[in-house]
Amino acid sequence: MQKIFVFAIFCAAWSMARSELSTEFKEKFMAKMESVGEKCAAETGAPQDDIAKIITKEIPTSHEGRCMLFCGHREFHIQKPDGSVDVESAVASLDFIKAEDEDIYNKLVQVYRTCSQIPAVEDPCEYAVALSICGVHEAEKLGVDARILE
Repeated sequence: MQKIFVFAIFCAAWSMARSELSTEFKEKFMAKMESVGEKCAAETGAPQDDIAKIITKEIPTSHEGRCMLFCGHREFHIQKPDGSVDVESAVASLDFIKAEDEDIYNKLVQVYRTCSQIPAVEDPCEYAVALSICGVHEAEKLGVDARILE
């Protein structure tokens, strides 16, 4: 299955960081993203139109597509299964990045901590969308550009 999943909060911050990561690191990360994408697509039944939107870093329109973001957030410990934010687990899950590029690590931690402050909404899929939008905006505030995983 092609690379069908790029959930916004994580990849937005990653894809806009200035630093260059090693090719091996990028390949491993993209393989993980593909695996998570396949799992989340199967779990949510997201339509292909929404999967295509996620790939192009657009917000999915269907509830199933929005739930695909939530599924990705759960897989990367950004949100707990109940939908609440899991900042400490999310930050801990970034440790593998620190050795590769401490600047990217620090920026991602800053994005997570800032976005964890936005008010929760009842539907965890809609909250995943809000967190994703926040992640994109916060990464932009850091002045990063779109070349990290290329």
